[in-house]
Amino acid sequence: MIKTILVDDERHALESLKMLLERLFPEQFEFLALCNSVDQAIPAIQQHQPELVFLDIQMPQKNGFALLEVMPQREFDVIFTTAYQDHAIAAFKQAAFDYLLKPIDSLELQKTIIRYLEAKKSDPVQSLLENLSNQMEGLDIVAFSTLEGMEFVHFDEIKYLNADRNYTTIYLENNRKLLISKSIGQVEAKLPASRFIRIHQSYTVNVAKIQRYDKSENFLILKSGEKLSVSLRKNTNLTKRFA
Repeated sequence: MIKTILVDDERHALESLKMLLERLFPEQFEFLALCNSVDQAIPAIQQHQPELVFLDIQMPQKNGFALLEVMPQREFDVIFTTAYQDHAIAAFKQAAFDYLLKPIDSLELQKTIIRYLEAKKSDPVQSLLENLSNQMEGLDIVAFSTLEGMEFVHFDEIKYLNADRNYTTIYLENNRKLLISKSIGQVEAKLPASRFIRIHQSYTVNVAKIQRYDKSENFLILKSGEKLSVSLRKNTNLTKRFA
C-alpha cells in the first residue's frame, strides 16, 4: 500500500479525494493523515514518513509551496491539487510528480496514479521527466535543460531565440535569458509553429512580441525595442505570414 497524506484546507475536498482514491484503487492507499493546513502537515509528514503527499496550493496563512520550502530534501513524491492553472510552472519547478486541477476529474486522477505506480518500478529521474512532459501538454509550457537544471518556461515569456553554432540563447521577458546546448532548430522544434517564426538563420521570434517590420532596413522591431535582422530568404515567409 502507498503511504499517503492529503493536505487541503477544505474538509470536503479532503474527503472527496480520499473517497475517489479508495474507489478507483481499492486497498492501494494507506491514509496516514488528512491535514487542513501546512502547520498540521509538517509534523504529520515528519512522524509518518509518507511516500506520497497530495498537496493543495492555495491555502490560508501558508500555501503548499511553503511546506516544500521547509523540506528541501524530501523523500516523498508530491501531487499538487489546485483550482488555479497559473501555479503550473511553480509546481513543475518543485519537481512535483503531477499537477491536478480542481475539481479533480476521476479519469485524470486515475491516469496519474497509474503513471505513479509504473514510475515506482522504473528509473525515477526518467519517470519524472516523462511525467513533466505529459503534464505540460496543453499548459503552453516548455522545459529546457540547462547547466543548472531544468527550466520551465511559458510560451508567452519567450521573445526570441538566437543561434550561435550548436548553442541557442533564449531571450525572455524581464531581461532574462537561457543558454541551451542545442541548435536553434532543435529548440524551435519544441515550440508551436503557430506562435514562432524563423526570420533568419540565427533568429526565431515569438510573433506576439513583434511591434513592426521595417522593409526598407529589413529589420523586425520587437515591442521591447530590440531590432532583429530579417534574411532575404526568410523575407517571403514573413510577409506571407502577416499578409
